[in-house]
Amino acid sequence: MAENKPRPTTTRDAAGTEEEAKKKAAQAAIRLDQIRLVVLGWRWPGKSLTGNTIIGREEFRLERAAEFCVKRQTEVDGREVTVVDTPGWFSAQDTPPSYKQELVRGAALCPPGPHAFLLVIPVGMFTDVDRARIEEHVSLFGEHVWKHTIVVFTWAEVLRTIPIERYIRREGKDLQWVLEKCKHRYFVINNCIYGEHPQVGRLLEGVERLVANEGGYYKPEEVEKEKKPVEENKNTDRDVRELGARPKQNSGLGLSKAMEVDPVPSK
Repeated sequence: MAENKPRPTTTRDAAGTEEEAKKKAAQAAIRLDQIRLVVLGWRWPGKSLTGNTIIGREEFRLERAAEFCVKRQTEVDGREVTVVDTPGWFSAQDTPPSYKQELVRGAALCPPGPHAFLLVIPVGMFTDVDRARIEEHVSLFGEHVWKHTIVVFTWAEVLRTIPIERYIRREGKDLQWVLEKCKHRYFVINNCIYGEHPQVGRLLEGVERLVANEGGYYKPEEVEKEKKPVEENKNTDRDVRELGARPKQNSGLGLSKAMEVDPVPSK
């Protein structure tokens, strides 16, 4: 009877084992025990819903987060996750200076600074006005904020079978400008899944890759070096409640039935 001799290790086996070891070491190196997130975007595009999806329960209410930042914490896969929901800006009307000041304060609510800003954009018609509104409000955090930003697409159910890449190409230069500013980091999330969400872990892994690639978290004090005075609002006499009365158009909020959408890996 032939003896069962161990198969000799080949060069290919050794290379594969070494590659797996390097991959595991890299994953361990970028895994964070704490992740701090600030959620930005319009009112009504699913910004607060995205925060609720990450937290895993309803913590951010539209009426409560309308004018002030709201901070909540949870645990996801052994990580302590902090989420700050900020006041949403308006699609067409001027944003009051008090809202802008509160928006900037959101970064200071998760010291020493957020690992990532989640810029929530609803799938729909994206115009040069939308681009201008994003640039106006994101720039309040300084130019270096883009190094720490991930675009999160919501309401992608309206696309049905259309890939998100095709939608991005179709919307043209204005949306592509936003994605270029944050190095084409984006994620598609389905906010119609409640409780334990299969996409949240992948989103947090994308945040960890961002931190590894960009060398750390956003430091709020750096904005002081390039701080621009907040422009006086031209409509300060207008009732602030009126400003928030209308949601962003074409945001997909009229959907009566949502379908699950697989996430697109951040680039």
